[in-house]
Parts: sequence; C-alpha cells; structure tokens
Amino acid sequence: MLDLSRLFGRFSRRTEPAASTVITSISIDYLGDKHGLDGMKVSGDTFELSIPFRNKTGSDLLDESLKRPDLRIDSISVSRPFELVEVKPGLPIVVRYQDGVDLTLKLRAPSIPYTGPLSVSLGEKTSGMVRVQIERMTAVYRGRKLVLEDAPSVLSVQKGQVLKRDVQLYKAMKYGDAVNAIGVSAPFVFSGSEPKAPFRIDKQDSFIISVFVLAPQESYAGPLEILFS
Repeated sequence: MLDLSRLFGRFSRRTEPAASTVITSISIDYLGDKHGLDGMKVSGDTFELSIPFRNKTGSDLLDESLKRPDLRIDSISVSRPFELVEVKPGLPIVVRYQDGVDLTLKLRAPSIPYTGPLSVSLGEKTSGMVRVQIERMTAVYRGRKLVLEDAPSVLSVQKGQVLKRDVQLYKAMKYGDAVNAIGVSAPFVFSGSEPKAPFRIDKQDSFIISVFVLAPQESYAGPLEILFS
C-alpha cells in the first residue's frame, strides 16, 4: 500500500517574514489505513511535502500468482488551517501493482502562528476496495470447530479479489481422513483449493492445502471459517 519510509519537507521562502508554523505530527490516510509521521518546522508561507506512494502488499493472504488491483487517487485534502495549493502529478492518479509515484503537495501554511498536527487524506471517487480484517481462522470438521490461526490479518483488497490461505490439516484431522467437499463462511465465497476435493490425507507428517476464497463486497471484520465435509 503506502511506503512512507521516506518523507521530505521542502520549503519555498519569501523575503517577507512569515508566521511561525510548527507541525507536531503528520498523518496520511488512504482507504482507512493511517500512517503516523514525524513533525517538521515551516519557515515560509508556502511549502512542499513529498510523499512516496507505493502499491505493494506483504500479506500472505494474497496469492502471489494473482495480479493485485491498481490503486487510484482521485482526491487529496489537508486539515485546517492548512490549504492545498497544488498537486503534482495532477489528479486522478493510477498506480499499478509494484509501481509507485512521488506525490508533491504544495501547501499554504497558516497565516497566524500555529503549533499542531497536519492530516493528509488520499481518496478514491468510487472506491472498489474493501477493508478485510480476519480476526481468526477456524476449521469446522465433523461437528467440531478448531482454531487454525488466531493472529489477526488486516488488509485492503479489491471487491471480489481472490485471497489465498494455506491450511495445515493435521490441526483438525488425522492420517487417513477423507475430505469430500470444502466451503467457507459468509461473506466469503469459496473459489477453489489445491489439491481439489475429494482427496484423502495420505502423508503422515504434514498435509498442507491452499484454500482460495473471494473477498467480500463490503468491508468486513470477523472470523473466516473453512468447512470440511
């Protein structure tokens, strides 16, 4: 998503004295993801803020063989008493997966002395993205519910995008058990598995399968249940 490891403030100075501005912190918001940044001092009435924006994700929920969606920036706004003067490159901006763009925002500083935060919001006109927070993953098999993973996963994905989850079946089954069908709990939709059902657990030490599901059409926070029968 955003790579904000590099953030540079550059100031354009004028000959006349300007009001003192101390930005105590900078926050960037994109599709609900917030990134906190260090503050800075501004000594001119206008200044430039450079933000390196990268379309990347490190989540193992996404199948590496599948294309990630493009990201769009249709609008940019800043918190008062700052004023957005200019954006380079011009909007709208489309950033393909593994690509990036350096946003340069020209901002007008407050006309009176100011000490406080600065917030920048990057938005889409019509967002095709949803926020998916999988709080835990469980398996349901022969009437039993077993926790496969209790560490939460949070990511922003495109509606209906294919997500991948690797499952160690020995957490829920034993050697020789048969799997005839696989399903998932709503609002996810089962898309496929590798290996495909039906199959039998025929390896004694480890049996890992990949389960593919479609992301919900709306933002979701809750469990993902994988149903085996």
